[in-house]
This record gives sequence, structure tokens and C-alpha cells, in this order.
Amino acid sequence: MIKRYLPHVLASSVLLLGGMAQVNAADTQLDNSATGSTLIQRSFVNLDFSNPNINANYNGFGQAGTGATNVALPETLVPGWKTTHRVMTAGTYWQAGRLIEIWRGQGAPSDKMTGELSTSTNQYAELNAEEESVLYQNICLIKGETFSYSFAHATRSSTSEKAKFSIGTVTDTASTKRGWVAHQNIVSATNTLTNKTWKTYSDTATVNSIPANSGIYSLGFEAVSTGTLGNFLDKIAITGLKPVVEFTTAADSAFENVSGIVPIKFKMVGNVTSTSMPTLKFKISYNSSVALENRAIYKVDYVLKKRNGATGTTFTELTVDDGLNYNTSTGEVTFSYKPDYNSGLNYEQGVEFNGLVLEIKDNNKSFGTKTLPLSFETMSDVLLITLDTCSKTNIKSSFDFSIKEDDTDLEIIKSLTPESVTKVYKDQYLAYTLELTNKTKVDADEVILKDNILANLAYETAGVNAATLSCEAITNEGTTSTCPTLPNDAVTKLFSSSGLNLGTIKGLAKYKFTLNKLKAKEDATGEYTGYIVNNTVVTTTSTDIDSSNNTSTVKTMMATKPDLSNNKTGAPVTETGIGMFVIGKEGRTGSTPLWTQKSDNNTKVYFPLNIQNYGNLAQDYQLYASSSKIEPTLGTGDYSTLVKNSITPFSSGLKIEFYKADLAQCKTGVSGQQITQLNVASNSTTQLCAVVIVYSSVTATTNIWFAIESLQSGMADIILDAVIPQPKKRTLELSNDQSAQVGIGGSYVFLHRLINYGVENETKVKVSLNPVNRTDGFLYTLFLDQNGNDTLDASDTLLSGTETELNNIIEPNKSVTLLIKVEAPSTANNGMSSQVKLIAKPDNVGKDMTLADLSNTDLITVSPNQLKIMKSQFKVENCSMANAAAVINATYTVQNENLKPNQCLIYRIMVKNTGSMALSNVVINDMYPAYTQQWALPGILPIVGSNGQNITDSSNNRIEDDSTAKIKTILKELLSQQEKSLYFGIKMQ
Repeated sequence: MIKRYLPHVLASSVLLLGGMAQVNAADTQLDNSATGSTLIQRSFVNLDFSNPNINANYNGFGQAGTGATNVALPETLVPGWKTTHRVMTAGTYWQAGRLIEIWRGQGAPSDKMTGELSTSTNQYAELNAEEESVLYQNICLIKGETFSYSFAHATRSSTSEKAKFSIGTVTDTASTKRGWVAHQNIVSATNTLTNKTWKTYSDTATVNSIPANSGIYSLGFEAVSTGTLGNFLDKIAITGLKPVVEFTTAADSAFENVSGIVPIKFKMVGNVTSTSMPTLKFKISYNSSVALENRAIYKVDYVLKKRNGATGTTFTELTVDDGLNYNTSTGEVTFSYKPDYNSGLNYEQGVEFNGLVLEIKDNNKSFGTKTLPLSFETMSDVLLITLDTCSKTNIKSSFDFSIKEDDTDLEIIKSLTPESVTKVYKDQYLAYTLELTNKTKVDADEVILKDNILANLAYETAGVNAATLSCEAITNEGTTSTCPTLPNDAVTKLFSSSGLNLGTIKGLAKYKFTLNKLKAKEDATGEYTGYIVNNTVVTTTSTDIDSSNNTSTVKTMMATKPDLSNNKTGAPVTETGIGMFVIGKEGRTGSTPLWTQKSDNNTKVYFPLNIQNYGNLAQDYQLYASSSKIEPTLGTGDYSTLVKNSITPFSSGLKIEFYKADLAQCKTGVSGQQITQLNVASNSTTQLCAVVIVYSSVTATTNIWFAIESLQSGMADIILDAVIPQPKKRTLELSNDQSAQVGIGGSYVFLHRLINYGVENETKVKVSLNPVNRTDGFLYTLFLDQNGNDTLDASDTLLSGTETELNNIIEPNKSVTLLIKVEAPSTANNGMSSQVKLIAKPDNVGKDMTLADLSNTDLITVSPNQLKIMKSQFKVENCSMANAAAVINATYTVQNENLKPNQCLIYRIMVKNTGSMALSNVVINDMYPAYTQQWALPGILPIVGSNGQNITDSSNNRIEDDSTAKIKTILKELLSQQEKSLYFGIKMQ
């Protein structure tokens, strides 16, 4: 798995520290009293007016200093509290703003608050500062809820001073007195009997008169009487309002390979103590439309954990003690979580909780993004409300978490462009395609593409030959993504140690980058000698689930010049062809043979040849001899392949064989095994000999195009030579000596052909049979195959027992077929044998050239095991066969066939057990002819057939084929009178 660990960014509110998910963040203090805060209140703040300490922070004139015992301060300096008082300009005794008057202890010496025993500690407010006004705090209220209250009230100048406590709304103004509308009176008027004496008022109240079902309203204290004096207020307490909760965000996500844990964040505002911390209930429930593969499964994709302690740094997985219940079939989960109380936090001002967390499991498989729909269940200890507007609509009561799939699969495939395949040699500019595919639907992040030159390549970064990199978007599964923007120095970055950053590669994106103008060198040594090697590597910070396709290496053998020439010591180039594509005397396009030789008395011509390998690696060269002009693919240059369909092997007239032999051996006669390929060591020259057999049908000078082709690189060379035949002559051939088996009293037919290889018609040939032992009891008769079907039947002509003159005219390259029927005597014993000689006497009357008599000798043996074998062939146009039945049912002939490049040939070797007993382990052997190669079709060729059926298997009718030289079949059993045939195909090289 290739994976580069770099920071992942989680969407929305998941906090990442240094590239890792927050793993031990404590619950966070919020502040609903801060300037600009939109967080609601669910209780009073600064209920006893102790903040600020006026004695320590202000003087009697309301300015910064010390010693104040009562002072009027702008509301902005008194936390939590607001007033409807008009905006005052700065005066002798106050700063500018809406004024709240705060007293401390007994207050001003001239007008003491005698109800206060202390002269300096307790602080409280006077409702009327410079005008009657409402002192209030805004709080989130829900219709129908009940709360408890208490406060202390005292008069200042007269017991007639009264105040009321109510729920209302305030209308803000720029500078005038704020508007106040009371919706519900809680305490209509205080009733104090003794002046300057505190009286406590307490009770419960139910919110029932607010206009909306929920909202932010003002709990206010208002002086019933007018004036600037009176109505002291202190020791306010509001309890019983349940805390409210809401998820911090409605949605969030993280990659499945996120490091550490991910907090499930929610906020709470309200009066919470160590004993009243509520237990929260959650559920994970899916809509039925969500497919199972898109659901996150507990214990498979994630687990839930909770912090150990209010400020702990470790986490423990939830258990049944936490009400955990999960269903792995549906993905549904229910559980409870009770946050640990932190005495260092003020829950009335608001707290964000981080102690409930997800631990996501990386499955290292690409299943796509999975959802986790988390929501609060109904609870009695808390209320669900929006924490910024106190609304019951648009509450973040659910939290959709997405586990984003990070498992992707990037594939890089590098290859030479088709134009470059034929130019892999020194000093050529090559181009490669880098095909990059994201095989999954998951985006791959921070994708880096890097190319490494390993051998025999270089590039330039400036000038007309500077290497370039381009991109083409390829449609993949209906998706076409936009190519990444490549920087100006993309090539430099591609070959740098850090690579080229492609950014995010979208799911299913496919691009084809073309890297152009890399120059081939030839300076590598060791394992890369003679090869151009480079590779491309792709990496991603996402999890790549298959690293095997992240690297693509192209190792290409460098094409080297192979020079084919005539081995004529001291001869000029116009005779040897030394140099690349010096084909004829005129050069590359020459049509005059370099070397023309006459055939000797044995009708043979010997061409000693040289092959020079200029490369740093050994090369295997295919050898060609063609009756038609062989063309190079390219019209110029030293490096070219061959136009294969321009090669036409000789099928008549000439027979050409290659042997590995030096100059002396080629002149004096060669021996050894015929070759069709030759290995030549690096930077060396090897000699060979082409032996040309000139048949009498050749009457004029005949051109031979010799060619070689490297099997490794395809590079080639061609020369043109020619032969001159002996003067016009006659040639007859009788084929061939044979042997067979026959049963006691049985018969067998030998087939012979009399072939005219000469240049004129042959007539009046006399044929006869001559048994070697005329007293052995074997009977021989001779027939002329009149209908040419290679089978003895009623239409064939019986020739006399003595010498018979054939009336057939045998034209050049034609033949007649003679059939010898042999009958074993009924008194014969197994093991007896007999021989018969077939004699053919050419007619030499009036001929310039006398031909010798021809003969074949056949051997027949009496045996209970009798095999008949026949080889025939079938020519196939365009090398196409539909099925095995077509092969078996084709019409086969023993006639010779001439093949063209687009034709193939099927051989049928039929064996028949003509004896009375079954035979076992019958083996048929054959070889692929020179200048041919295997033509195989899966399930069609090669096969063993019998009775119109393909019976090939691995035990009873087994084929062993090396695909290049030999083929054989082993027939485990051949019943009496049963036939089986081996079928195999060839085509021209």
C-alpha cells in the first residue's frame, strides 16, 4: 500500500491540530454575556450585582478610581444587565451611556441604606437612576415551562416605593428610553412596610403569556413609582429552567483513515451543577431508502467512546452500562452519555462538549462514503432549542456525520507511443504515454506523479528540443474529468525527487499524459546494457488499496543495426552489400543483384553470407529468402523493419536452405543441421551459408532477396542476389521407398508418385514390378490411379505384369500416381516379409539429355499389428477455421500446395489399424517444415479426430507440441479397423 501521511482536513467543525484529529480537547467554555455573542441565556448573570466592584474600581463621580459607595455606571460596565434608561451624556457623576446605579454597603454617607449591616461589602442596584426604568436581562423562554424565583427589595426614601417583576419585550432605540411591553406580570408590586429594610419575594411561575411558543424575552424589574430615587434590588435567583442543548453543527465528515478520534460536538446552556448534570440520550437511525452499503455499521466502521473524567486525556468505549445497543444488520444504534461535570466551567454562560467521540476504522477497501445520522432522543432533563434564536424550528437536533472513503485505487500504465516504438535507437527523440486512472469512485488526494530514468535516456528543459508534458482527459465509465493544470516546469517537477503534484484526482477520472522528447542515449552498463529503461510512480495521501499498479516500468531493447552482406573477401560494396540497406548495386532502391552465380552440375549454388550485429546485446535473427522484392518499412535511414507481406517464400523452382558455416565450408560443401534463425553475439559478425537448389523448371536468371530480422527489436537488412540455372534439362523423380504390415492372407496398397521436375513434357515412360523373391508366395499387381483420388478402386487401370508403357503425358511440375497392391499368402506366418521393386524407365529417344532408370523398393511384413498411415493436406484461405468440426470434415489431398502469406495449411496424418487386434500407445511424429511456423487455434488446432469428432484429451489421445519444431500425438488405444488422425496447422514465417 503506497500511502504518504499528510494532514487531512475534516469538514466543518472537526478540529485538526498539527494534521491530527483532536484527541484530548477538554469541554470548551462559551460566554453568552460577551459582546457580540448570539448565544442565548437560560439563567440570570451577575444576580447579586457584585460585578464590578465599585469600591475598588470607581470613585464617587463614576470615573475610574477607588472609594465609590454608590455610582451610576453605563450598562456596558455591568455584566449581564441592561436597562431601558435613556442614553445620558457624560456628566459630573457619570460616564455617557444608559445608566444603572449600583450601591455598596450602606451607600453614600448622607443617605445611608441602614438595612445593610455592612458598610462596605454587599452590592445592590437602585432601579431608578436618573429616571424610572426597567432593569432586565434577556433569557430564552419556552411557553408552558415553570421556574422558581426570589429577589430582595427595599425602599430608599419611602415605603410607598414599589417595584414589579414581569416578562416582557424591549424595543431598542438609538438614545431615547427603550420601549417596554410587559406580557406577563409575575410580581405586580412589592409591598414594604419598613423603609430601608430588605424584604424577600419568592415563588414559582409558569410561562403562559408570551406571544410565541418560544423566544428570547426579558425578565425585568420595574419601578412602579416615578422619580430618580428608590427601589433597591438584590439577591435575585432564577432556578428550574431546564438546560437546553443543540448540536454544534448539523453535518460533519472525516476520512476513514483520520488519525486519532473525532469529537461529536454539542452545546449546552443552563443552570447545571455537579448533581444535576443531565444524561443525554442519542440514536443513530436510518431512513429505509438508505442502502445498507451506504450505512456505517457499529464495530465495523466506527465505535463510540467517552472521555475518562472531565479533563482526562484517555477515552473508553461505550458499553451496555451506557445504554449501548446496536444492530449490525441495520446500522441502528442507541446509547446514553452523561458529561463529567467540570467545576472550572460556567454552564450558565454555555459549554461546548468534546467528550463524546467517534473512533473511525479504516477498512482498506473502497466501499464509498458512509453516513452516520445521529440525533437526540426525547429527554426529560433537557430541552432541544436553537441556541442562537431560542426557536423550536431549525433546531440542530440531528447531526449527519459522513465517514468519507479514503480507499482509492490509482493505476498508472506507461508505454511508448506507437510512433516511438520503431525509433528506439541512439539519438532519437522518444515519447511515452502515462495513463493514469482512478479505478474507484473515491477522490484521491495529494496525488504525486514521478518519473525515474533508469538507463539510456536524457531530456532537456529549454530550447527547441525541450521535453514537454501534456494531458488529455479520457472518458471512463461515462465520466470525463478536467485535466489537472500543469505548471510551466511540469517536466522538471516530474523528474524531481518530490514529483509533480496533481492535487486531487476525482473518482473514475482517467488521464493520458504524453511525455515527449526524451532523447535515447547508449551509455548504460551492467543489467541495463542495450536497454532504455524508465518507470513512472504514482502516490497519494489517500489509502491506495492496490500498490501493485502504482508503478509502471518500460524496458525496451534498443534497436541496433544488423548488416547482412555477401561474404566476398575484397569485393566492392556493389557486390557485398556491406552497409545498411545496400540492397542492389544501385543501393537502397537497387534492382540489379549484387552477386549472380551459376548453378553447378549438382544444380546447387552456395552463397556465403555475413551478419554483423552492431548492438551491445546478442540478437536472434530470422532468416528469409524471398522470390519477390522485400521492402523496408522506411524509405530512409539505417533503422527499419520489414514489410512482412512483401516476403514470398520459394514454393517452386528454387529450394533455399541456410546453414551455419564459414566461407571455406560454404565453398566446399556444408553439413549439419539446417537453420532458420541465427544468434549473433554483441558487436560481432557471424558467417552462414545459403544453399540454393535449382530445379530444372528454372530456365532464366532468378532473383533471391535475402533478409534478416532481429527477433528482439525488429530491425532488419536486405540484399539482392541471383542464380543462373544450368542449361535446359530433364528431371524425373519417383517417390518413395515404403514399408508396411499386413495380416495373414491380407492385402495392402503402396502409393508412389512419378513427378516431372523438368522443363519439358515426359511421355512413354515404362513401368514394371520386380518382386525380389518370386517364390515367397506374395502376389503383386500394379495399377494406374486413373481418377487421381490416391485410392485403389474400380476405375483404376490394371497394368500388365510385365513392363508397361504409360500413355500419360507428364507435364512439368505434374505427376502420375502408381498403386502397388500386395497380397500375403494364406499360408504365411507372422514375421515373414517380402520386397518388391517398382521400376520407371524414362523415354530417352531423341532427347539431348539422358535420364537414368528410377526405382523404389517396398517392404511388406506379415504381422498381427498392422498400421496404415497417410499424410494429406488442406489449404485454408485467410487462415480462418470456424471450429474443430470444420477441420475434421474438410477435403484433404496428397497433392503439393503453394502457400501465399495470407494462406495457411492443415496437415492430416491418418493412422488405421488394419489388423485384427487392438494396438496400444501408437505414436505419430512429425515436424514443422522449414520457413513455416505453427498455426494454432484454441480448441480447433492442433487436435486428434476420429469418426468426425474431436477426441483430444490429456490421457487417451494426447498431443505434445513444442510449437516450433516438433509435434506428436500418443494414442493410448487403436482398435481393430479403427482410424484416428492428427490435425495440425502451419503458416509461412
